[in-house]
Amino acid sequence: MLDSRRLHFLVLSVAVAIGYVWGIGSLPLFDLDEGAFTGATWAMFERGDFLTPYLNDEPRFAKPVLIYWLQAASVGVFGFHEWAFRLPSVLASTLWIGMIYLFADRYMGARSAFFAALIAATSLMTTVVGKAAISDAVLLLFLTGAVFATFNHWVSGERRWIRWAYLAMALGFLTKGPVAVVIPAATSLLFYLATGRGRAWWRAVLDWQGLAIFVAVAVPWYVAMWIEHGQYFIDEFFLKNNVARFDEPMEGHSGGLWYYPVVTLVALLPFTGAVLTSLRYFPSDWQSAYGPPASLPLALRRFGWIWFLVTLVLFSFSGTKLPHYLNYGLVGLMLVMASHLPQVRHRLLHLAPPALFLLLILLLPWLVELNFDRIKPGYVQDMLAERGRYFDFGWYLVVGAALLLVLVAGAMRRWSLPRVLLPVALSFSLVVNALVLNAVGQMQQGPIRDAGLMARDRPGELVMRGMNTPSFGVYAQRVVERRAPRSGDLLLTRVDRAEKIAGEVLYARGGVVLMRVGQSRD
Repeated sequence: MLDSRRLHFLVLSVAVAIGYVWGIGSLPLFDLDEGAFTGATWAMFERGDFLTPYLNDEPRFAKPVLIYWLQAASVGVFGFHEWAFRLPSVLASTLWIGMIYLFADRYMGARSAFFAALIAATSLMTTVVGKAAISDAVLLLFLTGAVFATFNHWVSGERRWIRWAYLAMALGFLTKGPVAVVIPAATSLLFYLATGRGRAWWRAVLDWQGLAIFVAVAVPWYVAMWIEHGQYFIDEFFLKNNVARFDEPMEGHSGGLWYYPVVTLVALLPFTGAVLTSLRYFPSDWQSAYGPPASLPLALRRFGWIWFLVTLVLFSFSGTKLPHYLNYGLVGLMLVMASHLPQVRHRLLHLAPPALFLLLILLLPWLVELNFDRIKPGYVQDMLAERGRYFDFGWYLVVGAALLLVLVAGAMRRWSLPRVLLPVALSFSLVVNALVLNAVGQMQQGPIRDAGLMARDRPGELVMRGMNTPSFGVYAQRVVERRAPRSGDLLLTRVDRAEKIAGEVLYARGGVVLMRVGQSRD
């Protein structure tokens, strides 16, 4: 059954539909990141400038331009809808799943390829991030393609794979910057050295056709930005958003060396047990580590370990830490997990993590009610005011059914554990992406969306105070200033700040207030 390619296609199609397609049109844009990316894309149309990204009339050099071009192409065809902004990420994630399956099938066989793709298509962090209207899904597609190409070159020696790697790195460099080169380069270098082929790696690096492809694809936009904006572009993109981000925490995103090991266990739910199993097999995967591995599956496992550990170490020593940075190396660990998964039989280890997570989600409404008066800051209580619309009978029914399925699956001794994990993974992804993400999105971002739509056709300059929610400007399709409000402005602020400002309240919900400013009482 698990070797049927027809079954693989069916299950993975359902997994992609649940994890990456479900809700892309109904979920409001999430701030900060989705709002900022889509705001810069909207500004391209507003300004008629498709070369320099802007956000609220300020150049936005946090990321390169390719993701904005892809989003602009999508909304240019389909209109300014949430799903159109997210479509490039959804397509990139779908191609990414297919790429993982085809690559793993080539070296590990159909069953392991299926589990590698299933892990990628249903895991907690990959699904939540993979459909967001940000650059990460597109980067992950190109970065994965580059790393896969380097392994293909190690196996075959064919120089065409060098050029594919350079093309993928160039597109990744145009999507998010140096990380698209650093991770493939470091991973392949360490693997080639470990297998005694360091000179072959250096010859590949110096391939003139590959270098020419990289320069032709990646460099022109950077040169154009330097010509137009000079040192400001260098300072903002390279020094602030790459070097400084690595050197010190930005926007409070910090953590110790323990941060990413913990993130790994949570990010790969419901397959946390497979992570722990892979750690158990780590010594055997690295026996007689130096020199050519005994088989291609063993070579791929070692390659996967290096890929994951390079990413883990790199970002563990980075000053700024965000959970989704680990996605850039999780594919390597997924390949290792999939290779060992068909052999494991310890049900409690593999079913306890998703069961405990689902139990926590089932109890979440009760935990919120129990601690509601202690929730800070105050506007979060206002945000949760409509929780009854989402923490309803349907919540308990869906989460309870998923939890019951995990418990029953654990008791089905005549089913192998890998077979049991199919319905567990799909039901887990359904709870996360169709239920939890929707509730969070509607309570947190729904008021921002409604306020933006209300402000779209009303006179007065748009001002934001005490908040940083760029999606408001996307829905309003107007520039939003962040300054002290003046009489006549349309102001978006938190309810606690609105009490100090004279004016007419036009909209108030979920801790968010849209008002016409009169005269300040301060």
